[in-house]
Amino acid sequence: MKISWLSIVITLADGVAGYSGGALADAAAGKAMFTDVCAECHETADFEGEDAKEVGDSIRKIVAGQMKHKKALKLTDQQIADVAAFMVASGG
Repeated sequence: MKISWLSIVITLADGVAGYSGGALADAAAGKAMFTDVCAECHETADFEGEDAKEVGDSIRKIVAGQMKHKKALKLTDQQIADVAAFMVASGG
């Protein structure tokens, strides 16, 4: 019985540890958003291999007006996660 509970706890802990906005990101939706909003000035290859969370954090700072950017961005948290996931995957 203890092994069963231990297995459940480990499985739940793995699920919680793996959960993040990036884990639920939709790179396909991110591609569309990137094309519409970012592609004028950025190339996905510039972000290949970078951490999606760090890219997302930078985008959040731009949206909040805390980081300089060519133009103001208005994106939801989900859109930010999607775009960041697409960007670090080098656009597929």
